[in-house]
Amino acid sequence: MPRFLQRLFRRADPEAQAREALLRRVAEMDNALTRRALAAEERLDRISRRMEEIVAYFAQRSHPIHYTHANYLGDHTALTLLHGHYMLFVDTRGTDLAPHLMVHGVWETAYTTVFQRMIKPGANVLDIGTNFGVYAILGAASGGRIHAFDPNPRLCQLVRRSAAVNGFTERLTVHEAAVGDADGEAMVAMSNDWPGGGHMVAPGSQEAGTPCRVLTIDSLFPDPGFRAEVIKIDVEGNEGRALLGMRGLLARSPEVKIMMEFAPAMLASQGVGPERVIELLHGLGFSFWDIGPDSSLTRLEPAKLAEERDHTIRNILVSRQAP
Repeated sequence: MPRFLQRLFRRADPEAQAREALLRRVAEMDNALTRRALAAEERLDRISRRMEEIVAYFAQRSHPIHYTHANYLGDHTALTLLHGHYMLFVDTRGTDLAPHLMVHGVWETAYTTVFQRMIKPGANVLDIGTNFGVYAILGAASGGRIHAFDPNPRLCQLVRRSAAVNGFTERLTVHEAAVGDADGEAMVAMSNDWPGGGHMVAPGSQEAGTPCRVLTIDSLFPDPGFRAEVIKIDVEGNEGRALLGMRGLLARSPEVKIMMEFAPAMLASQGVGPERVIELLHGLGFSFWDIGPDSSLTRLEPAKLAEERDHTIRNILVSRQAP
């Protein structure tokens, strides 16, 4: 049938016209729905990408390993973020702590976890051998009143700047001095490349050193009402002498907990070996725990600790109560 006749018959058939109009309407609706579906899919893709950006943003800033931003300030000084939250000044020449702090923003997480867990708001905390102030800053952030000690003037300068920029000046005091068993002066070996290895020069040694002030904790805090709740000591073998100089404070601080480096060979090299350290602490009623790589605590026998003579280095927790 010729096309003009088909059109003529369609015009004459109202039902055919209605069907054709309906089909056109359905086709138009289908096209509109398709366009809307494509637009919604595109919008969902944009939302998904944005959500990924938001999640990444907060993940970086809530996890210390994920977000660390270090800025070099000149003069061998960088400003980094400790645990992704607290600003920390470091000396870029160091090859021990500094690279870890600038790249990852953490240091000794197994030990800092235990350290922070022990600090309650208002607690008196001593950080002996503060270095860049990692423990001091974390202690202040946990609400402790911190006294940080180090004979290295460069490190003390950096810790003071870190305290100031974080707003911790009122509760973090830096003492530029070594801690020992007698007030006076001594020689300390210091290195910009390895600041964590600074140590007291043994009497009679030919090792080069820099004069520094030495103080005892008991002379610094003579007030019988002053008590310590947490003490961290890492002074490359001088822990024994530091403990001898704080016997009075330890005796009048029933709840004090001490986290300290325990290195038998280094202790012996400074004249107060492991047996004397354990005898002192055990005599004051303390027990001992090894701090594991996962922050777990394992009870240690005092007699076995006192007999150690090797070159191992471990961190131990010393407390009168079970932690």
